[in-house]
Amino acid sequence: MLATTEVALTPLRWLVHLRRGQGRWLGQAAAGSFAGVLGLFALCIALAQWVHVAVRGYPPSAWWMVVAVLGIVVRAWGHWLRDRAGQALSLQVRHHLRTQLLNHATAQGPLWLQAQGNPAWWAQRLLDQVDALHGYLARYLPARQAAVLVPLAIVVVVFVIDWVAGLLLLLATPIIPLFMALIGLGTQAVHATQQTRQAELAGHLLERLETLPWLRRIGALAESEQAISEAAHDYRRVAMRVLRVAFLSSATLEFFSAVAIGLLAIYIGFALLGMIAWGPAPALTLREGLFILLLAPECFLPLRQLAQAHHDLTAAKAAAETLAPWVQPQVGVALEASTAASPDLGQALVLEQVGFCHTPEGRPLFQNVSLVVGAGEVLGLAGPSGSGKSTLLALMAGLVPPAHGQVRRSQRWSWLAQRPYLFHNTLRNNLLLAGPTDSGSMDDAVLLAALAAAGLPLPDPQLPQGLDTPIGDQNRGVSGGQAQRIGLARALLQQAPLWLLDEPTAALDADTRDALLPTLWACARERGVAMVVASHDPVVLARCDRVLTLEAP
Repeated sequence: MLATTEVALTPLRWLVHLRRGQGRWLGQAAAGSFAGVLGLFALCIALAQWVHVAVRGYPPSAWWMVVAVLGIVVRAWGHWLRDRAGQALSLQVRHHLRTQLLNHATAQGPLWLQAQGNPAWWAQRLLDQVDALHGYLARYLPARQAAVLVPLAIVVVVFVIDWVAGLLLLLATPIIPLFMALIGLGTQAVHATQQTRQAELAGHLLERLETLPWLRRIGALAESEQAISEAAHDYRRVAMRVLRVAFLSSATLEFFSAVAIGLLAIYIGFALLGMIAWGPAPALTLREGLFILLLAPECFLPLRQLAQAHHDLTAAKAAAETLAPWVQPQVGVALEASTAASPDLGQALVLEQVGFCHTPEGRPLFQNVSLVVGAGEVLGLAGPSGSGKSTLLALMAGLVPPAHGQVRRSQRWSWLAQRPYLFHNTLRNNLLLAGPTDSGSMDDAVLLAALAAAGLPLPDPQLPQGLDTPIGDQNRGVSGGQAQRIGLARALLQQAPLWLLDEPTAALDADTRDALLPTLWACARERGVAMVVASHDPVVLARCDRVLTLEAP
């Protein structure tokens, strides 16, 4: 892999970086806002003209009806175009971001991912945290564009008709965003707390579900129920704080917009009554006054929409604080470590000056490890607990990236952890996972032969249903030794040229071990399989062609 120097960005700058390359959708949103304001002008002109001629006692012209209908159609089309562009922008950015997150997790490996938290923690960030950006992309960005274009266009038009009315709108318009910004200063912290509690609640629930059988056995269901109830109530309180901030912002906006529209209506009314004799007031007509009054609420409408979407911005900032460190833009690419899948002919695994440490600032677990494992060769990994045997094995498999050096291995390999993961399904379907995509090409005879070679022949009294034996969550229904032998059977079925085994006999008794090892070694020799075995067992290590001993750090 390529090690890179990351550029740390603030959450707001990261959000700006996130939407780069999406100018097409932002341009469509701006075009929709501009079309909407043009339709608004046509509609308001037609309505003002109707009232004006009605007061004078003249019949309205049919042409103004056509203008009104055209204004309605253009305005509706503009709003549809803006909303469509926002939704498309959100969909494309979130899809790209999820792809980046998955690529980052794949590059770091499952062991790194497991260290970050349980699957509920990861799912909450991949799903909920990314979806928290939807409001910012689909609503806030188009609303911000409209909040600039629409009031500016209305103020310019009103200034042309009556500069006093235009000045009133110009002075009132910036006050609302100013007060909204003051109110929204603390909303990001509220949203961040809400998202953190949501992730904690998801992890809390998954942990209780995973340990439910044990909680039932020790009689701790009531305590667990109480803990979940308290966590849920704590999340409810945080969610209500977010709603309180939203209601406060909405009330503030409505108050200032009502005051501004009221002042404008007072000025126009006094001007039409002849009570204001200075400036453009004496020349103001009923048609022009109605036109300005119809435009005034529309001048503040984009600001209302922006205020509603402002909470989407704070939610996106809170999500960015969590997501940004995972997908920061990268510069200064330097070749420090790499993983390739093409060793030379006759070689299954090659390590060249490989080193690893858990954190960039931490002490290296091992460094400058170089070795070659050829086809049909068995390499043992020995050393005390904590010396890095399992980590080195995971590095060979690509489950964790090296700090430096190069790893080259066969494109197909089998991995057997200390505790093999069996899916909640039947024994047959767990074995079929190791076969080709077309599971019909592997009949029961092949599966039974693999189980027998792995030291688990059927029929077995402990597996009375044979291949139809159900296996539950966390390997429930089979013992630890049976799970390891099922894992070995899957490795045999996969027919990969490289096997990476982590303590393959740890859960086996001596007799089962002594019966399994000759079969396992014979299968490897016959198929030309290269094996790397990490073990504390001297009997296993004695069978290896050579042993690499790791020292404790």
